[in-house]
Amino acid sequence: MKTRHMTGSEAFTEALRIEGVEVIYGIVGSAFMDPLDIFNRAGIRFVQVRHEQSAALMAEGYGRAKGVPGVCIGQNGPGVTNLVTGLASAKLNHTPVVVITPAVPSTLMGTGAFQEIDQVDMLRPVTVHQVAVRRADRIGEAIRTAFRAAWALGGPVQVDIPRDYFYAEWDELELLPSQYRTDGRRGGARGDQVAAAADMLADAKFPVILAGLGVVRSGATELVKELAETLGAPVANIFMHNDAFPMSHPLGLGAIGYQGSKAAMRVVADADVILALGTRLNNFGLNPQHGIDFFPADARLIQNSHDPLELGAQRPISVGLCGDCAQVAGQLITALADRTVSSDSAAARARVAGEKTAWLAELEQMSNVEGSPMHPRRALWELSRAMPEGVTVVADIGNVSGTASAYFNPDRPGRFLGAGSLGGIGVSYPTAIGAKMARPDEPVCVIVGDGAWSMTLQEVMTAASEKVNIVAILMNNGVYGAERRNQYDFFDERYFWTELENPDFSRVAEDMGVIAERITNPGDIAPALDRAFKADAPVVLELMVDGKMLSEPYRRDALQKPRRHLPLYQN
Repeated sequence: MKTRHMTGSEAFTEALRIEGVEVIYGIVGSAFMDPLDIFNRAGIRFVQVRHEQSAALMAEGYGRAKGVPGVCIGQNGPGVTNLVTGLASAKLNHTPVVVITPAVPSTLMGTGAFQEIDQVDMLRPVTVHQVAVRRADRIGEAIRTAFRAAWALGGPVQVDIPRDYFYAEWDELELLPSQYRTDGRRGGARGDQVAAAADMLADAKFPVILAGLGVVRSGATELVKELAETLGAPVANIFMHNDAFPMSHPLGLGAIGYQGSKAAMRVVADADVILALGTRLNNFGLNPQHGIDFFPADARLIQNSHDPLELGAQRPISVGLCGDCAQVAGQLITALADRTVSSDSAAARARVAGEKTAWLAELEQMSNVEGSPMHPRRALWELSRAMPEGVTVVADIGNVSGTASAYFNPDRPGRFLGAGSLGGIGVSYPTAIGAKMARPDEPVCVIVGDGAWSMTLQEVMTAASEKVNIVAILMNNGVYGAERRNQYDFFDERYFWTELENPDFSRVAEDMGVIAERITNPGDIAPALDRAFKADAPVVLELMVDGKMLSEPYRRDALQKPRRHLPLYQN
């Protein structure tokens, strides 16, 4: 095999180039200035962000949208500490990310050197694998290992490199990705488990499918359609994964979970067998909503996940199918081909159509509200009707952003990116920048509240300087809505620390170099959105909505009315 003489910086950059890396997110720092000097000659675009948390979130957004590992980097010490929240988000969302953490010089490790911190120990909880380079001539090997692990494990992988190693020289082996890794796709489930699941599904009177992130990641949506049609099984999407199965399909119901589809919840509640595909079945997404305790206690549960640790972890299962979601769906289709199913497909389709029609009519009625400021639901309704074909919607966490789940149900997988299991406020805008860079020819839109916006709005400058033309819908209601609703329900309307004193965000955005509008009339939303997507620039649309009109609280399961025993704190 071929070797070439090179420096550490060249070995590092060549390994990234050969892997096909096109973009790296970070902030310029002395620890990696030598390789940074040659990124452009390797065809690698360095995106200068305004905070390293955003670098990790952009890498995650890129990975989620493109299906390849995103890459970020941080200066040793404070640059690396800033990465933590974004990496935690990527880990809980099973997103492949390679994070490069230059360290203090090898000769100073353990001496309390300037900007020294144990970066490997610190990032252990927010990564799925770590590679600590402790010999300069293993930099290339470390990068290859990191990508192999990111593909295989589906999460952030750290490469920690002492900064002096970039200046070392040696003869480096040249390898192609096909020589050291696969794309990480797993095989199917065991044959006996597939047979047991197929028997159970064939015997079911009213089977229902729950489609999760694994459906999207494995490209299984078309297979799930075939499986659903074979069984006559309605399909509901897991919370935050509205894009796993199209609601427009005759068996599609929309998403369960917070502010989700009542049609989905009513139908799921009547299932005798549930086939959960590509999901950990996170309890948060299965909590009662709209007053509906929708997960049937007596239904038999067949669960599929790529991770055996997730099978049966949240709910008792009848059959566990460990394997790639697309592979497992294909196995079930094959196994059902010679079985007679007991369900009534025509009745199931009629039930779905009736429930869906009723829910969409109710949603329209809830949204058709006049008033000033605008009702948030009216704003979301107008937005949902005016979105362009094929748009990717990136939704933040929070009361108004969470309510967006009811309004955006894309037909294509990978076009709804929720905040994910970490539930980090403010993650949406950086995530959207990464997603847009992964799909530059497709429209990308952010739904974000003013509290969340305040946390990462500095990245508007990044979007402007990098010419990343995303459209941000800023729902400004002047409050931390999720927590204010908690105070309404659990604290007798004692409001504390939930009001926000905001600037004119549209003017701030303009000063940062983008197009911005402030909108107060719902009739102005559609034309403004049309202008925004036609603009050759990033756009911020600030919608002034009513902070008193808030949806149900997220966590009725985790909050209680306060009890006070000491006289000082009573009444």
